[in-house]
Amino acid sequence: MLNERTGEPAAYVSGYAGFFRREFAVDERVLIPRPETEHLIEDALAFLGALGSARVLDVGTGSGAIACTIACEIPDAVIEATDISADALSVARENAARLGVADRCAFTLADIARAGAPAFDVIVANLPYIPSADVPQKPDPVGFEPRVATDGGFDGLEQYRKLLAAAPRLVRAGALVLMEAAPPTMAALRALAESAFPGAAITVHRDYAGLDRYLRVATR
Repeated sequence: MLNERTGEPAAYVSGYAGFFRREFAVDERVLIPRPETEHLIEDALAFLGALGSARVLDVGTGSGAIACTIACEIPDAVIEATDISADALSVARENAARLGVADRCAFTLADIARAGAPAFDVIVANLPYIPSADVPQKPDPVGFEPRVATDGGFDGLEQYRKLLAAAPRLVRAGALVLMEAAPPTMAALRALAESAFPGAAITVHRDYAGLDRYLRVATR
């Protein structure tokens, strides 16, 4: 749904977007949560359910949809969520307060993770992954979203290179890393992950449309 006159997404008009059976406040400061990202949530929840208490890092949290959903679904989980946008973090904190999980979600202004962060059991990332030359402009609905949340650099993987350079130092043995990306970038993202995590079990998973959508890295 969108404003047929301007192309503005309906979620920005109403101020809310549905995600994983919950309603999140959204505006022009954050990306609108996508149904495809629910696949990462499902995978993370299945993994975390067997752990009990766990530490989760949500990189590029935006509206906080991933962080808040995991906190709601796994009461023993502690989530650290980062973003390079102070405006986005304001929205994320609002959503955490609305959903009653602010005490278990720490939102930090950081590129990947805060300095001195502990090792995590799960890293979930939905970073900008559209190549710069392909980022839509208004009146395309994506053109209304903050470019910092959509522009993934020349090949769509600029932010994922940063993440995978840091990730091996941020995870415990046997941790799970989940990364959403564009289907055309998936082979290159997999190669980056294989270099960062030699010997890890790495698999590509599809979205509701049958397109390659996220990479699952089960570390050793």
